[in-house]
Amino acid sequence: MLNSKFFNSFSFIKGIFYTALFVLIFLASITYRHIKELENIRESMLKTYEVSLELEKLISYIKDAETSDRGFVLSNDSTFLEPYSNARDKVNNSFFILRKATEKDTLQQVHLNTIYNLVDRRFVYFKKEFSTRYEFQDNLRTGKQIMDSLRLEVNQMITNEKKQIHNNDRIYRISKSNTPLILFSTFLISILTIVLGYLKISKNYRRILKSNRQLKIYDELSNQSQKLGNYGTWIYHISKNEFLFSENYFNLFGLNPKTTPHKMDSFRTLIVTEDKEKYQKSFEDSLSRTDAPSITFKIKRKDTGELRYLRTKAKLITDKNGIKSLICTTRDITDDYKKALLIEERNQELEKTNMELLEFNHVASHDLQEPLRKIQTFISRIEDKETENLSENGKLYFDRIKSAASRMRILIDDLLQYSRSSRSQETFTSVDLNLMLSNSIAELSETISEQNADIRYPELPIVKGVEFQLEQLFTNLIGNAIKYRKPEVDPVIKITWEEITASKETDIADNTNRKYIKIKFADNGIGFEQEFAEKIFNLFQRLHSKTDYPGTGVGLAICKKIVENHRGYILAKSIPNEGTEFIIYLPS
Repeated sequence: MLNSKFFNSFSFIKGIFYTALFVLIFLASITYRHIKELENIRESMLKTYEVSLELEKLISYIKDAETSDRGFVLSNDSTFLEPYSNARDKVNNSFFILRKATEKDTLQQVHLNTIYNLVDRRFVYFKKEFSTRYEFQDNLRTGKQIMDSLRLEVNQMITNEKKQIHNNDRIYRISKSNTPLILFSTFLISILTIVLGYLKISKNYRRILKSNRQLKIYDELSNQSQKLGNYGTWIYHISKNEFLFSENYFNLFGLNPKTTPHKMDSFRTLIVTEDKEKYQKSFEDSLSRTDAPSITFKIKRKDTGELRYLRTKAKLITDKNGIKSLICTTRDITDDYKKALLIEERNQELEKTNMELLEFNHVASHDLQEPLRKIQTFISRIEDKETENLSENGKLYFDRIKSAASRMRILIDDLLQYSRSSRSQETFTSVDLNLMLSNSIAELSETISEQNADIRYPELPIVKGVEFQLEQLFTNLIGNAIKYRKPEVDPVIKITWEEITASKETDIADNTNRKYIKIKFADNGIGFEQEFAEKIFNLFQRLHSKTDYPGTGVGLAICKKIVENHRGYILAKSIPNEGTEFIIYLPS
């Protein structure tokens, strides 16, 4: 993936051209050096030929001088002296040419100095007159020796030059044979580099065309989504101090995007006065924060003058070159704002209605107690004094009236308890659940003793809550377990607890790492089908008839209300004829 990104990047294209440029410069330098070497070889060869030729001339000039000298001595004819007279100048000129040609060759310079000395000695022995034959022969012999030495030195220099010619010729031939290869390689590498660059540029160009087409599609999709979503965007290029606004951003403010300048002042003037300072401060904060909070502000549309509510969110981004830009999304939330106001108003009305209903329930229950108390008083008097005067049917009806009044008393008490548990304004304090459980067991002591109930529990923790509500919760759950016991089986209630993390529990709707105290109430009662596990917590819901198991159907609804007041959860798991387990989650 990284390689793909690199080969498709602009840096890779630059690398190709920089490499091609380097190769071309390198090959050009090699070619230039090669040409210079060929030129040096050519000059060296020309110099070698020139030295060899000039040495031949030097010998020729000395021979001419020697011949002229001998001719004059033998014939005493002065015409023979003309070559001798010119020889010295020609010899000096040859020496000048040879010194210049061999100035960089130390060995040849040494030979040339020796030759120069020998030539000087030879010219010393050139004489026009001799006094004796012996002097002539001695002169002739000495001249011959000098000429032999001279020829030896000249031949040595010519041999050296021939070796140089041979070496230069060999190098020249090698260079000459390599020149086409070097030139062809230079041309081939240049062509390959250009072709590679062209293919890469062509590929990127096609990709750019495709990207441009996609960008146009995405741009149109963005414009459509902005219109449907009722939002607009803008970008602020900080280094250029330049703003770029989307078309729908203009529409949010009731401005014409074709005639309105792309400047922040075009929009800032439409913000209501009390929100301008807040907007400006948010803009300045966004320039120094990578993720500034959103703000809500009000505007008056340019075209209609309508008051609208906008929410904006800005984010500071930095590209790979370190250039910073501020991107912002602004949405018209006027409809949402009005709906929120309406919901808040309805919630207040609903809360007021609920309070009135709870108050009515509380007052009604209190008001019902007085006539019910009188009814039970008269029932008690009739039972004490008039029972014997009643017929059998009268006694039956009287027992039914007495039972109904008793159920009415229990129902009113439960309704009052439910009404009390529904009021969650009480302040939470530290509650020792051990004390609450002891109070509940004490309150149910008579029932526990009558049913021979076995309640098993460990040391319980301390939680934040309302004491009387948590005590009522324990009382209702223990009482419920005793009530729905199996016939002829002593009830056993096991209470356990542990601290858990919400995200690890699948039974509650909380995926956070919040801690809860998980308390279980498990019994060995009659149980029920699991499909009724939620229904049993509804008000006045019962799974059994009143004759089998007396009750009002309010107890578990009170438990649910108490747990919700404590921002917790309650649920039930049960198997028929095996027992039920109530699980409570209270915030730790």
